[in-house]
Amino acid sequence: MAEKMYRRPDGLYEKILIINGRRVAFRAKSTREVLRKIAAYREKEDTGPTFETVADAWWEDKEPRLSPNTAPNYKLAMRRAVERFGPEPVKEITPVAVKAYLEYLAHRGYARRTVNQHFVVLREICAFACERYNVMQNAAALVKLPDKLPQARRKMPAPAQIEAIKALADTPDGLFLNFLMYSGLRLGEALALRWEDVDPAGETIRVRRSLYFAGRNQGELKEPKSEAGRRSVIYLKRLQAMLEPHRGPAGAFVFGGEQPMSKKAYYCLLDRCRRAGLDVTPHQLRHAYATLLFEAGIPEKTAQGLLGHAQISTTMDVYAELREKKLMEAAQALNAADF
Repeated sequence: MAEKMYRRPDGLYEKILIINGRRVAFRAKSTREVLRKIAAYREKEDTGPTFETVADAWWEDKEPRLSPNTAPNYKLAMRRAVERFGPEPVKEITPVAVKAYLEYLAHRGYARRTVNQHFVVLREICAFACERYNVMQNAAALVKLPDKLPQARRKMPAPAQIEAIKALADTPDGLFLNFLMYSGLRLGEALALRWEDVDPAGETIRVRRSLYFAGRNQGELKEPKSEAGRRSVIYLKRLQAMLEPHRGPAGAFVFGGEQPMSKKAYYCLLDRCRRAGLDVTPHQLRHAYATLLFEAGIPEKTAQGLLGHAQISTTMDVYAELREKKLMEAAQALNAADF
């Protein structure tokens, strides 16, 4: 074989082979080194691609199709999977190894939703290996999530925090917090609102788009992820009283003006709120709105539409949690009663 090797003008020996239908060039300073590289390559071809190789190719294919809010979580899940399985050939990963990885995540205290997202990413990477690299079996498809994983609990703002937010309604920061609490909109939905979307006569707020930062200071406007995200919510009179005095031009953004609020401006707002003793998140305020719906006796199906949940099961989970909380409060009251 050495006699048939081509010696390039730069002095390197080169051997070109067709392996599995692909043209592969091997170059080295000596014929022996070329042969060693060929042997190493053939051995690698026999074992198939490593998990890290497949994961990188999967990410290149997947990332452009992910929403800016979803991409960071998927990338984190991919990195953790690579830390676990990186150098292993994909076809040698077993269901037992996948199960052990999920148990590892569970033992670290991750909630069911987080473990499931990591599982989805791992399953997709293994499926990608089957589709693109001729791997015969998706080991992750043969595994189920561990039982009794903890559910992530939604935290309500404390009553004192809610009262403090109400008291700050006449300040720009307080107005933003009150808007989230009395509209139930997601952060991106609120930041994407224009005044033309806010209709006091019809007592509605029309949600038609959302703002995504995607690692940049100035956000990008996009359509909602699901049809459920396109909705109208009730423009409560108490919210009208706070917001209408600040009404701007129809095309202006409610929070930001000619341009929507930037990422830096939003984080500065949060920082000012924390320094004022209001350490609350938009998701907590959204949960406060869901509690308002529950307390008002709004049916779950109606609440689903107002909250923009794609699945009724999501709304049912929220309501079930609130009912459980009410039951616990009732039990405490009964236990404290003197009779």
